[in-house]
Formats: sequence, C-alpha cells, structure tokens
Amino acid sequence: MSGDGKSERELKHQLANAEQQKRALQQLLHRASDHIEDLVERECADEDKEGALKAAEKFRRAASL
Repeated sequence: MSGDGKSERELKHQLANAEQQKRALQQLLHRASDHIEDLVERECADEDKEGALKAAEKFRRAASL
C-alpha cells in the first residue's frame, strides 16, 4: 500500500505543478494581450489594427480556459 501512497503523492505534486504552469501561461497571455493593445493604440496603421486586436482577443480567450 505504501507504493500507492507515494504514487498518489507524486500525482498530486504533478497536478499542482501543472496548475501553476497553467496560471503562469495565463498571466503571460494576458500581458501579451495588454502589450498588443498598447502597441495598436500607439503605433499601428488603421488597416493593421483589426488583426492585432483579434489576436489580442484570442489570447485573452485562451487565457480564460
């Protein structure tokens, strides 16, 4: 039985690591979206704004999963 306990402990540790990685990636996506939107407001030509804002929205949606 002690082998099962170790496996369960290892799985819980792996799950906690995966959840932390997910949170870190979500934060990166949010920051990337913010950065894209800032650049669009300051430096983008009008014809490029729509595509950039769509990309930022995709990042935000991905970060919410």
